[in-house]
Amino acid sequence: MKHLITILLITALLASCKPEVNPVCTITGKASNFDAKELYVTLDGPKDTIKLNADGTFSKEIAVSRPIDGTLQGDKLFLYLYLEPGKTLEINFDAKAFDTSVGFGGDLGLPVQYLHNKTMANSALYQKLNMMYKAPNTPADFKRVRDSLSGVEMTFLEKFKADNPGLSKAYFDREKKVLEYSVYYDLYNYPTMAGYYDTTHQEIPADWFAFMDKLNLDDPALVEISDIKAFISGYVQQEAMKRANIPVAKSWGNPELEKAMVGFVKEKFTSLEIYSVVVFDKLKQFIDSEGTKGVEDLVTEYLAKSTNEKYKKAINEMSDKWAALAPGQIAPAFTLLDINGNNVSLSDFKGKYVFIDFWATWCGPCRAEIPAYKQLIADYKGRNVVFISMSVDKDKAAWEKMVKEDKFEWLQLHDPQTIKANKKYLVMYIPTFTLIDPDGKIVNARCPRPSNPELRAIFDSQKNL
Repeated sequence: MKHLITILLITALLASCKPEVNPVCTITGKASNFDAKELYVTLDGPKDTIKLNADGTFSKEIAVSRPIDGTLQGDKLFLYLYLEPGKTLEINFDAKAFDTSVGFGGDLGLPVQYLHNKTMANSALYQKLNMMYKAPNTPADFKRVRDSLSGVEMTFLEKFKADNPGLSKAYFDREKKVLEYSVYYDLYNYPTMAGYYDTTHQEIPADWFAFMDKLNLDDPALVEISDIKAFISGYVQQEAMKRANIPVAKSWGNPELEKAMVGFVKEKFTSLEIYSVVVFDKLKQFIDSEGTKGVEDLVTEYLAKSTNEKYKKAINEMSDKWAALAPGQIAPAFTLLDINGNNVSLSDFKGKYVFIDFWATWCGPCRAEIPAYKQLIADYKGRNVVFISMSVDKDKAAWEKMVKEDKFEWLQLHDPQTIKANKKYLVMYIPTFTLIDPDGKIVNARCPRPSNPELRAIFDSQKNL
């Protein structure tokens, strides 16, 4: 008995002395011929900024609690990443020829090298797959090409492993799972994509989605891989839209879709981990765009039910920020230059309603709203309201060119990167429309678009507008 107790005590001691994994991944390297002073790493939260030294070298510890996918971005460069806690990654490149010059080292050099090589090799292959969405190609043609692509991708992975024995088995198995689910992703989304490219496309076979019946999606490990999480997230949205009978045109910023998606997740998945991840992604996107209005009950339920403390903290922080833009709150002040170089401040319009359109010249949906916006301005001409278009274009010249050539005669402001007044209004997606009252208080931080008749109902419900 004494021996057993001794063994148990030693076992407990060894367990308690097990070294903890360093919760960061260290990224180092050197950028040559790179004028920018920063790089950005994005994982599953806010981006991390990597500051470059004068000689182009850089070093950054990135908080990482588990193996995770991400991206590295900079001026005219993009790279897929794979990070692990306690590991190192070295990245060296010449910005004049990034794709061909970039090299990798450290513990994670091989996985990231594989991702880069795969991206370069697959570009032409996926262009061919995209052609299969268009007539006269049939669903059978698409599946044939997708199966062929799957074989090429698997062969590529196996050859990379053979040529680089140091690639870990864990990563090899993880990537096999990614490739498997990328097939499911493309097959599941084929009907939607084919309909987008060609509305006269042939009818989808009745058994097209039979593969879904064989999948066990109720596995928390799946949502830890970003590509597979994207597949599950898309699946949840599509099924919720079908059940709630919500068309694509009315899906964006629709609280009823949020409710339908959360309901589907609770019905389909038993794993609280999956609920915590997928519902967070859905709520985050909605709140980023619209705030918490209409989804307050979903937020309360998530905070009570989720097992992910990091995500709960993020939802709380987002909700707190949006509280500052609730109806009746003082609208954030700003001073920006107009198209003629004059300073314009929100306070200049005290006593008037102010309607702001946050937009950019490169934004298709923004440009699509311009005719309706012009008509709105014409219909409310002479009323107690000022119309402002606030451009978030990085390219100021492109903004000036469009405003002058298209003869935008209402107030045009430019919000440069050095000011970003739009951030005060939590603008994550454009176009975004905001109405402010004569006392400088928020009426509606997220108004309907000018093409939506509901916007005029909001205008007409205001006193003295």
